[in-house]
Amino acid sequence: MPTWELAGTLQTPRDDFATAVVDGEIWVLGGMTGDRGNRLTSIEVYDPHTRAWKTSKVEMPVGLASFEGVAIDGRIFVFGGLDAASQPTDFSAVLDTSSGRWTALPPIPHARYAHTVTLHEGRIYVVGGESVAGAVREVDVFDVQSGRWSPGAPLPHARGSHDTVSTSDGLYVLGGWLDGAPSRLVQRYVPKTGTWTAGPALPEPVSRAGAAVLDGRLWVSFHEFAAALDLRTGEWAPANHPPLSRHGHGLVALDGALYAIGGCQESPLRDVRTVDVMTP
Repeated sequence: MPTWELAGTLQTPRDDFATAVVDGEIWVLGGMTGDRGNRLTSIEVYDPHTRAWKTSKVEMPVGLASFEGVAIDGRIFVFGGLDAASQPTDFSAVLDTSSGRWTALPPIPHARYAHTVTLHEGRIYVVGGESVAGAVREVDVFDVQSGRWSPGAPLPHARGSHDTVSTSDGLYVLGGWLDGAPSRLVQRYVPKTGTWTAGPALPEPVSRAGAAVLDGRLWVSFHEFAAALDLRTGEWAPANHPPLSRHGHGLVALDGALYAIGGCQESPLRDVRTVDVMTP
């Protein structure tokens, strides 16, 4: 199996942050750090050629954790999250990375955290998560061209702390917190038809895991568990997990490699700076 190697360290330990790839670099935004989960406004940028991180002069408009973002043409769209008072937000903004300016967008129709934000066929899908009332079923869809929100087909099973990835066959929603525990649930959403179908269950339950698509496979890592789903055959196979056991990390595919970024180690419970890379 392909092995992992150290690929630098974050300048600030953090977990539950947003990641985005812009012009061949990985951006890490916000998240939380420390025993009390202090919210971060700092942004770090990774150059894979030098394997070095730098703290950007640009910061988040507000400290957030348990949120996600996506990049489109040099802009990073960020939605939702937990604020400093641990309340779910309807935060919605876009960062122009060339100018360093943030612009407010129409709020998410459903405030949430522990959700996913995924770009698929030109639209951004905000899926599931948690609210003050509990798990969220709603899927909110943002049209980048019009700047408007519309509803998608709701999740058959409301949950948060899951992962979502875009594939040619639709959106795969993996694991998450369901019925009081991590789950093995995999569901596929096809926006064109508005339909949800069952996917091949994960070999082990996961929650706040990392997931990414690379080389025709869907990769998942969570503590000492890692596996890859062959998107052609629909079969899971074991994979090497990153050397450091963690959750709440970023798993990013870039230039034929997978990067496991930061996250929270379980024992002892602490945020980490470690960044590992694997080339399948």
